[in-house]
Amino acid sequence: MSVRIHKNTAKVDCRWVIGLLFAEGIAYVTMIENYSEKCFYWEEGKEPLYFESKRTADDYAFGMLLNGYPAVVMEVPKAIIINNTKIKES
Repeated sequence: MSVRIHKNTAKVDCRWVIGLLFAEGIAYVTMIENYSEKCFYWEEGKEPLYFESKRTADDYAFGMLLNGYPAVVMEVPKAIIINNTKIKES
């Protein structure tokens, strides 16, 4: 999927992602189902879902916060590759 890349103030190509802050680490949203209910998924080993705009990512993150998920919108440089890592069970 092609995602619009923007330049931040340092003139670096960046994209927007939603991260969930857990005690075990950060998980990135990998998929959103809008219909019939809004469902968010963060699957191990998958690349995060990149958003077209910060406003869209903020709206989704705000909805997740209202439902009790510790969501944060992050600006990730295009040169950095991030994936969800396996959470270790203790």
